[in-house]
Amino acid sequence: VARRVTAVGGIPQLAVIGRFLLDALAPHRCVNCKKIGAVVCVDCWKTVDRKLQVTPGPNPLQSTVTCAEYEQPIIQKLIHDLKYNSIRDAAKPLAELLTESVRPLLQPGDVIVAIPLHPRRERKRGFNQSELLAKQLCSATAIPLAHILHRTRNTKPQVECEASERRTNLKDAFVADLVDAKRIILIDDVTTTGTTFVEAAKALRKVTAVPIIGLAVARGG
Repeated sequence: VARRVTAVGGIPQLAVIGRFLLDALAPHRCVNCKKIGAVVCVDCWKTVDRKLQVTPGPNPLQSTVTCAEYEQPIIQKLIHDLKYNSIRDAAKPLAELLTESVRPLLQPGDVIVAIPLHPRRERKRGFNQSELLAKQLCSATAIPLAHILHRTRNTKPQVECEASERRTNLKDAFVADLVDAKRIILIDDVTTTGTTFVEAAKALRKVTAVPIIGLAVARGG
């Protein structure tokens, strides 16, 4: 007798099990040279150009900080595998890049906040990639992670929007809770126009007057 496969957050349970088994049994290959052993091998990771950029604003952000250019193939492939192929281990080198780049900029009293996905999208993907990055950064630096930002609208992915549409797609998409902090650091994987950070900061500004910084692994073109 045929049975309907139950779903977990919009993903067929069979697919979830299959993905878990694949992650457990299949060895990772370097996204660049295909060497077996890791999502990116040591030699290829050394070729990534670290380029810390700190840009003032835009309001209400104090600044936007990025660690590398998205146009680099290794960075692109890691972020793509993390977000669209559900390869969680791709978060590790990206989080290490975040940590080594921004550790000197962190201060006592900072609080880290991951840019949230809408619950429906997070259930479908199985995780929030920005939260994975944030958790690893927090673990390495002892800066606390606060779950105070929430996405209230299941918006179209920014990557699918035209430049003009990106500026309005996320309008009023976030709400925020109070938090005890001297500074808030928003975490995301990529920033291009900065709209996601700005709209998240607008929600936070309604509940706090502390400085807000947007921190992304990569800056898009």
